[in-house]
Amino acid sequence: MREKCVLFATLPALNNMDKVEQVFRNPYISEVRFNTGAQTPYSPEETLSILKQLSVRYRKRLWVDLKGRQLRVIKWADPLYSCIELNHNVELQYPAKVFFRNGDEVNITHVKDGNKIFVDPLPKYALGAGQSVNILAKDIEIESYLINKDKEYLASCKKLGLRFIMASFVESFTDLSEISSLLPRAKIICKIESEKGLRLISQYNMSGRLMAARDDLYLQTGQNSKMIKHLRSIIKSDPKAICASRIFLSLEKSDSASFADFADLELMYRIGYRRFMLCDNICNYCFEKAIYAWEDFIHG
Repeated sequence: MREKCVLFATLPALNNMDKVEQVFRNPYISEVRFNTGAQTPYSPEETLSILKQLSVRYRKRLWVDLKGRQLRVIKWADPLYSCIELNHNVELQYPAKVFFRNGDEVNITHVKDGNKIFVDPLPKYALGAGQSVNILAKDIEIESYLINKDKEYLASCKKLGLRFIMASFVESFTDLSEISSLLPRAKIICKIESEKGLRLISQYNMSGRLMAARDDLYLQTGQNSKMIKHLRSIIKSDPKAICASRIFLSLEKSDSASFADFADLELMYRIGYRRFMLCDNICNYCFEKAIYAWEDFIHG
């Protein structure tokens, strides 16, 4: 039996509260994450008020995950007729590529008005508002850290007495000070998702404050075997770091977890990770299967 392993879960869509409560009450889930990038039927304050009540009832710590400089599409777009509008202004040095969640990878040809990108070849599918994207360029600067929605959630956290924050794409201490200025008692987990994030943790002691956000980190660092080295550096910097993303991905297409999934967890365990987090898709569509696979891993 593998001891001292902790499992976090991402909360599913809040318009289905039965599924949300299913995650909260599951005995294998120690702490829960609310992704503020997801749409809810409620205002930020109403959303967090509902989740706080569930957090108290089921005695599960609630983490509010801010999007920071994570790039997202802000308007539905058919690239044949319109450009792609992002939630941040960007400055690029070419060549530059953009990666979409459906696997499309295209070149960026122009940036207009700071946040409107033109691409070639055109993506195969239309892009929906809220969809996250990754840009890889010779150099890229993303203007500002917190978006307005992040600030709304931080104001609601302060009002409701919530202080546990996950912060996406942390790359400098200025990012953390932006959060702390709005929520002075915030306890922040830094999601390491880029080369700049890796450089930050190589220079400073970040013990107790890190997450290896493997999906974006793998894309941002070149999609190669150096990823293992990066994951080792994160757990070395923070022995309590959370290993997130790409856990039990085979369940999206199968009723049982693949050998590769179990081998992945075993590798992460041997490297030193003891805290793991299930991602949005798995918790929305495959939660029960993922819990069954996790139980197998823990007791196997």
